Amino acid sequence: MEQTEQKQKFRCTGDCLNCPRVQREYCASQKTLENQRLLIAMQETLKSMSGTIDDLKEKIGAIQDNEAMVFAPTSEEPIAQEGDGVE
Repeated sequence: MEQTEQKQKFRCTGDCLNCPRVQREYCASQKTLENQRLLIAMQETLKSMSGTIDDLKEKIGAIQDNEAMVFAPTSEEPIAQEGDGVE
């Protein structure tokens, strides 16, 4: 019964090298599990972001193509220096 109370009263000191081997193994397995869950969550986030990034690339490309047409006048269109109203 005393052993059960000791296990429930365990407090981590952060000094893993001076901890009993069984406790170190338990802590290591818990940390590994947390890391695996974190990596899975990050992987899912990256997958969802990749679709959004592809959409943004397409939209940026379309905007850049339109800007090129707006700022590149053709020689057929008259400009202010050549048309009516030029002094």
